[in-house]
Amino acid sequence: MAERGHYISKLQDHLVARILTPGKLFVYWQLQDEKVRFICEYFYIPEVQFIKTLRLYEHDSRKVIHEVVLRQGVSSWLFKGIKPNSNYYVELGIKRSTETFFPLLKSNSIIQDHDSQSKSDKPISPGWTGKVSTYTYYENLERSIFK
Repeated sequence: MAERGHYISKLQDHLVARILTPGKLFVYWQLQDEKVRFICEYFYIPEVQFIKTLRLYEHDSRKVIHEVVLRQGVSSWLFKGIKPNSNYYVELGIKRSTETFFPLLKSNSIIQDHDSQSKSDKPISPGWTGKVSTYTYYENLERSIFK
């Protein structure tokens, strides 16, 4: 039981946004299904009415720029057509009807300066990226079985 609790505490929900190239904003997230089910049960939202939604906001005006209804299992999204001198943030939430949106996660702010470079208040890459090798070099050594 303590082992399971330790495992669950290591999982952290997050929503991270970053500029990939000028005009493209990449968003990825992790949200535990148990938390979503709990919130749906608490607010009496039947599973058939549960719609996971991603919203892109313009930071200064807090205006919704784009809204995406997500399919089951999707954990990243690419927004295209991002203005180079605007500031943004993204929210992941539950949409029950056309009028009701309940945010669950909010991303870091994407603040773009005049040189189209982005600044962020959270890490821009997932923690596992430093442990991935893009290539491996294999060499036949003496006494190797592959001579």
